[in-house]
Amino acid sequence: MPMSRFLSAAGGHGRVVGVWPGDDAPALSAGVRWVVVDAAEMSTIAALFDEFSRAWGFPGHFGRNKDAFDDCMRDLAGDVADGHEPSAYVTVIVNAEHLLRDDPDELRWFASSLGFYRDHYRDVARPTATFAAILVTAPDLAEGVETCWRRAGSPVAILEA
Repeated sequence: MPMSRFLSAAGGHGRVVGVWPGDDAPALSAGVRWVVVDAAEMSTIAALFDEFSRAWGFPGHFGRNKDAFDDCMRDLAGDVADGHEPSAYVTVIVNAEHLLRDDPDELRWFASSLGFYRDHYRDVARPTATFAAILVTAPDLAEGVETCWRRAGSPVAILEA
């Protein structure tokens, strides 16, 4: 699926997670506020909280628990380079095959949370915005990442250049 189509679908009721089979993060269009996090640094849920906090600039009082994470992820702020509100918030997760490798039972929670955040930015936030996550992994690992996420209850879109 082309990136533009994925982001358009994610902004509605489409899949919120896409797998990018490649070595580098994909290019994203103007108007998208995006961060890159490294799944190799997120082997546990606590490490995931830390990495997302760093990347998205969570406030110092972030409680490093699921409720606090939900609050912060639904309150992402900041303009894009042109000074306007972003049309989308995208988390690019590189080395996706390593995500929560020491805490695999947490993937189901994390996967369902991404849909929760997407629904918030689509239905509640003003102005509305697309919310999505892109899992970057080596092409030979993409099928395994896709299977892992499907088993966690979150079918993914396979992205293409």
